[in-house]
Amino acid sequence: MKRILIVDDSSFMRKRLRNTLEKAGYEVAGQAKDGHEGYTMFMDIKPDAVIMDVTMRGTDGIESASMILDSDPEAVIIFMSLVTDPDIHAKAEDLGKGFVGKNDHAGLLKLLDSNLQK
Repeated sequence: MKRILIVDDSSFMRKRLRNTLEKAGYEVAGQAKDGHEGYTMFMDIKPDAVIMDVTMRGTDGIESASMILDSDPEAVIIFMSLVTDPDIHAKAEDLGKGFVGKNDHAGLLKLLDSNLQK
């Protein structure tokens, strides 16, 4: 079973994502409320993939993803956000393995499946 780390400052979103992922056969190995906690948890649990929000207080998703990729260039990070700014989208696309809107759970599962070959 593939292990996923969720990094999102919204407890509501973390809960929704956890339900979606578990129904699809993934294990949620951890949940972080900001980018710094996400980085720390990534280093501790070494998940198969990270679902990362972009905008969070403190360490945002772009900065957190950069820190994770500096430590593990093979890390699979998928951004899930409501951000529509093209510059932020471009940065996220460069760092991650995909970018989906917060309500696009089918798109998220498709990206996870293709990047993790379940």
